[in-house]
Formats: sequence, structure tokens, C-alpha cells
Amino acid sequence: MTENKSETVAEEQISENKESEEKVVETKAEVKEEKKATQDDSNMMVPLDNYLKAGLHIGTKFRTKFMENFIYKVRSDGLTVLNVQEIDKRIRTVSEFITNYEPEDIVVVGKRENGWRAIKLFEKVTGTKAYAGRYHPGILTNPGLEDFKEAKLIIVADPWPDKDALKDAAKVGAVTVALCDTNNDSTYVDLVLPCNNKGRKSLGLILYILAREYLKAKHPEAPEMSYSLDDFMGETEEARNEYFAKKKKRVFRKPAPGDRRAPRRN
Repeated sequence: MTENKSETVAEEQISENKESEEKVVETKAEVKEEKKATQDDSNMMVPLDNYLKAGLHIGTKFRTKFMENFIYKVRSDGLTVLNVQEIDKRIRTVSEFITNYEPEDIVVVGKRENGWRAIKLFEKVTGTKAYAGRYHPGILTNPGLEDFKEAKLIIVADPWPDKDALKDAAKVGAVTVALCDTNNDSTYVDLVLPCNNKGRKSLGLILYILAREYLKAKHPEAPEMSYSLDDFMGETEEARNEYFAKKKKRVFRKPAPGDRRAPRRN
């Protein structure tokens, strides 16, 4: 994959700006406009309000040619808004598609911390294999590795930080599904799921729907899964306490004498 330096810098800026955001604020007029554009949400995978509250449709200020067909508009502040109806259609498509694979043939990868909780719950609920955090190149291609894993379907939370998994998938001929934001390059992706792939709530909502639909298809006689949407989105009291506990542990390095740079997080 050819990496352009300016694109790399842009990607890093986007990660820094959006990775920590937990709630996308929209004016009442914007929400009203979205609801008007989607007059009937009865056939959606979840109610429209769930999508809007999770900020699933809020993209970045960067746009690529790969995502043009999914863009609804550009807000006055420069953020791109994705088409909610198209997102819902693609979630349905992906939900149906992944049911063609058995759990042992599916690998889910997500390097960005905002998606770790949802990815781990997806693994627990569906029986698939997840790599939440660092994915080591060669896991899919090198049988000599202790954690070598054969897979037919790879799902990544973001093609940029999870590019090593996409490269490995291409080498072994595995099918790839990727959650793609407006700034993403989908060159090595077989099936794109357009969305805000940096927000904790957005990632949680998508993986909740995919897990729910996968279980319905594979185990139609089984009761509903024991984890709620709030569990996946990190909105339970336990999850919030865990989240804030992690934030408290983060300390700042004191700058060395003469160091004019801003302190870094450890």
C-alpha cells in the first residue's frame, strides 16, 4: 500500500481529534433535518434516534473519493455527514454477509481504544476471534507464530490503524469488511460499512447490531444475547467507572529542563 506523507499526517490528526470525543453535538435543526430526510424508520435495524444519538453518521473534515457515494452533506463547521439510510442498508448487508461464515473463520481487529470494549464483547457473544489493540503482522500468514490464526473473513474497525491486518488478509485471500469513515481509503476492502469509526458509542452500536443479527441467524432458537446496547456502547455504570478509572491513571510526563515541548501522555 503506497502511503502519502500528507495523508499520514492527516490521518493522525483525525485520530487525535476524534478518538477522545464521546458525544457529537448537533443543533435541534440538524437533528430535525435528519429525521425529515428519513421519514420512516420502521424497517431500520434500530430506531433512527439510536443512530443519531450515537453520532454514527458524523464523519470527518477530510473526504476521499472512496466514500463520496455515502456522503449526505457537509456541515457549516466542515464536518461531513454520512447518509443514515445508506449506513442502515449497508449494516443490513454486512449482517447478512457475515452469517455465511462460521465463528472460527472470522477475525475482528480494532487498534483504536474506543472500540476495544465492543470488539471484546462481539468476540464473547459470537465466538469469533478478536484482536483489540495491537495486531501483530503475520498472525494470518506465518504458521510459525505462536498466535497464528487461519481465517476466511477479516473485519476491521478502521482501514488506517488496522492496515497490517488488511495486508495480511490480502496475502492469504481472506475476504475483508471494514468500517470506513469519510477519510478512509478502501482499496484493500471488499465490503465497506460507512460510519463514524472513531467514536465509542458509534462503534458499540454497530458491533451490537452485527452481533445480534449473527446470533439470530446462527442460533434462531436461542434467547436474546445477554449483553445490551448500553453494554456495547460503554454506557452502563460499570463501563463508565472503568473508563474514568483509566483516564485517572493517565499522568503527564514532566518536561526536562529546557524542553519547550508540551508534556506528553505516558
